[in-house]
Amino acid sequence: MAHPQRNQGPADLDAIFSQAITYHRAGQLADAEALYRRVLQDVPRHFDSVHLLGVICYQHGDYAEAVRQIDFALTINPAVSDAYNNRGNALKRLGRHGDALASYNKAIALKGDDAASYNNRGSVLKDLKRYDEARADLDKAIALKPDFAEAFSNRGNVLWKLGRGEEALADYDRAKALRPNHAEAFFNRGTTLKDLKRIDEAIAEFDQAVSIMPDYADALWNRAMCKLLVGRCREGWADYAWRWQTAHMMPHHRTFRQRQWSGRTDISGKTILLYAEQGFGDTIMAARYVPHVVARGARVILDVQPALVPLLAELRGVEAIVSNGQAPPAFEFHCPMMSLPAAFETTLDTIPSDVPYLSVPQVHTEKWSQLLPRSPRRRIGISWAGNPAFVYDAERSLGLTRMLPLLSRTDVQFVSIQKDLREEDADILRAHPQIKLVGHAIDSFADTAALIASLDLVISSDTSVVHLAGALGKPVWILLQFVPDWRWLLDRTDCPWYPTARLFRQAERNNWETVISDVERALGQFMAG
Repeated sequence: MAHPQRNQGPADLDAIFSQAITYHRAGQLADAEALYRRVLQDVPRHFDSVHLLGVICYQHGDYAEAVRQIDFALTINPAVSDAYNNRGNALKRLGRHGDALASYNKAIALKGDDAASYNNRGSVLKDLKRYDEARADLDKAIALKPDFAEAFSNRGNVLWKLGRGEEALADYDRAKALRPNHAEAFFNRGTTLKDLKRIDEAIAEFDQAVSIMPDYADALWNRAMCKLLVGRCREGWADYAWRWQTAHMMPHHRTFRQRQWSGRTDISGKTILLYAEQGFGDTIMAARYVPHVVARGARVILDVQPALVPLLAELRGVEAIVSNGQAPPAFEFHCPMMSLPAAFETTLDTIPSDVPYLSVPQVHTEKWSQLLPRSPRRRIGISWAGNPAFVYDAERSLGLTRMLPLLSRTDVQFVSIQKDLREEDADILRAHPQIKLVGHAIDSFADTAALIASLDLVISSDTSVVHLAGALGKPVWILLQFVPDWRWLLDRTDCPWYPTARLFRQAERNNWETVISDVERALGQFMAG
């Protein structure tokens, strides 16, 4: 398209800006951006052009640049509610929830009857776990705009967090009725149904969301979680590949000029880089595939978290291992480690489940044989909390207090495998000196592995410890939330990923008491046996 020349008069610039708005509304973002920039050549402080350039950056997913542009716009005119609202949206995408809240507060101070600002502030308050305040804002948004489908959908999310599941589902249904093509309402309803353990219904909602928006990465990834949870592995792995397009995983996506191995290409005689991408547990779980890649004739380079290097360096066939962030040796193919199950077309029947597939370095075995000399009592390792930064940590980590009924036994020696203690744990541990604390001596997962190897049993909530115990072939009892992570499947006491694992599940949400009672009975049988 031909763009007007520079040094146009005011009327011409108005026409250019008007055409830019038309393109923007039609979704022709490149043309709109070109004309906004054309206006700014003659009027560098043209507020609307700067502001709307920020909006286009947001639409492109460049949230940091969106904030930069809108901040500049606000130096031109600091009294525009919409600019603060759009700035808040970009900040929220960047995970800067506190800054986003402040921006929405400013938007509402400037324009107290703007339903969009109340909706957006309610959404960020939900992310900050200030649920009652979030509910009040979303009520206000709906009062101002009774047909506001997005506000109904967001209020459903808050109601679910407040434990009002049926009301949440009703709000999602209202959002869908108001906007039948509102993919996010289907997605939100699907996530709530998943948390209610209504998995088939959740998959149906995600299907609807994807039919409306075929590249809806969050819906596809959540559908993957559901399909894997019910054992539909082949379908699940296909959806799982969309994780890299989600806001959660996109920052961890690595690109290489070399090809990604998908399992179909002959890699005999080739060098392949296998790299960690998620948590410690995921890396430990996926490490089982390394010997199978080697069996395809490949030379393997591992790129993993620093704390795992001493342990995974022992894997058979690994030619080199580097810590995340270090430059690896030359390679011809690469594969993220959690893509290996898909590359090997893994089903529940074909999971490589021979254990142990990890071994403890000899130097660490010797270290822990001195720290934990032989004991006449059975030795049981306990762990009760995972990474507090994990989004579902509050649901999966039961905490030390809930484990206390188990710890009254005097015929066993309990050993804490918990390296990082939380503030609330200290008083409990001081009152229970029978729990042996060794976290100070744990420098890496090789230490944790050597510690686990010296135990008779490990009891833990869903943390990296259970993956390590399972990979070492150690008996491990895993205490699971009502709807667990996908790898533990549903309604079974065993786990095809880890043959030595025994699963203890919540029968209802947030009820750890019955889980602990079940473990107490099992522990009595274990000791008698």
